Amino acid sequence: MPHNFKFSNVWEVPRAPLTGAADKILNGWQLNAIVVWQSGFPFGITAGRDNALRGGTDRANFAGGDSAQLSSDRSHAEMIQQWFDTSKFTQSPTGTFGNSGANILRGPRYFNTDFGLLKVTRVNDRIGLQFRAEAFNVFNTVNFRLPNNNLSSAQFGTITQVVENNQRIIQFGLKVLF
Repeated sequence: MPHNFKFSNVWEVPRAPLTGAADKILNGWQLNAIVVWQSGFPFGITAGRDNALRGGTDRANFAGGDSAQLSSDRSHAEMIQQWFDTSKFTQSPTGTFGNSGANILRGPRYFNTDFGLLKVTRVNDRIGLQFRAEAFNVFNTVNFRLPNNNLSSAQFGTITQVVENNQRIIQFGLKVLF
């Protein structure tokens, strides 16, 4: 993968020199985040049948010219319907393996951000309360799986699945520390 950015942090907000109720409310906060941003996985195009007569599926033939990768400046709907230029691939003649290379295309990129807010309030020397607010996939980003790469399929070039557990989840928690 040419681009793979992962970032995680825990930031304890600096304490203000306060006492009493203001200290309990304004001090003890922490912020954390996990960000993952990466290029799509490489994949190749299969013929979907045994054209080489060897007992397995073969690669498709690449018609040549420019890359079959289409621009990422299209709408999600257009990308789902046709991730790559399907007209650039044909079945290989009987007795041949197909000339398209392995992993010549890239799938959809992946982006996810998880965010957390944490507050610890000391009740006394031995007991504290911890409040947590966490959001997974905070920007509700849709991450797609690889497109159908089987030339013999009616769904060739289309994306039919998203990454599991890809929805935004927000949760709150309260815990007693002793």
